[in-house]
Amino acid sequence: MLLGNLTFEPLREVDFALLHKWLNTSHVMTHWGGPISLEDVTLKYRQKINSYWQSAYTVSRSGQKFGYVQSYCAVKVGNGWWVGEPETTFGVDQFIGDVDLLGQGLGVEMVRCFSDWLLTRAEIGKLIADPAPDNYRAIRCYESAGFKQVKLVATPKGQAVLMEKRLEMGSCLHQQ
Repeated sequence: MLLGNLTFEPLREVDFALLHKWLNTSHVMTHWGGPISLEDVTLKYRQKINSYWQSAYTVSRSGQKFGYVQSYCAVKVGNGWWVGEPETTFGVDQFIGDVDLLGQGLGVEMVRCFSDWLLTRAEIGKLIADPAPDNYRAIRCYESAGFKQVKLVATPKGQAVLMEKRLEMGSCLHQQ
């Protein structure tokens, strides 16, 4: 699907080698864990394909894949650490895999367009993100894409900055 100037394609098994490469770059491993084997990428990400409560996409510009983005029903992950959130709350995670494309605004565009599109779906009332407090690049990216910092929260991976977004006019979808 085309959102703004970016193409979002559902993750496919043929993408696992590229995803494996990206997940093993130092700037991604810092916040996504790693290193990770191709076999583990296949096991972990195969479940996201055709799932009813989570979705995963590769993102490209002008035919060049550069990033990954996913969404999921928050109460269905983390063994209950999003307890209290309604089933209409969805989480968003993302990264730019190609290190040469960092710092060019692609992350903001990717998050803004994807999150605006998600919020047009009737089953989604609010989006959340939970970057680590020291992941300044991600926090700035989410803020620039319309997310607001809410509070610090404890997650299974440590402290995180809870950020939220709701649908607003002037979104990426209204610019087309």
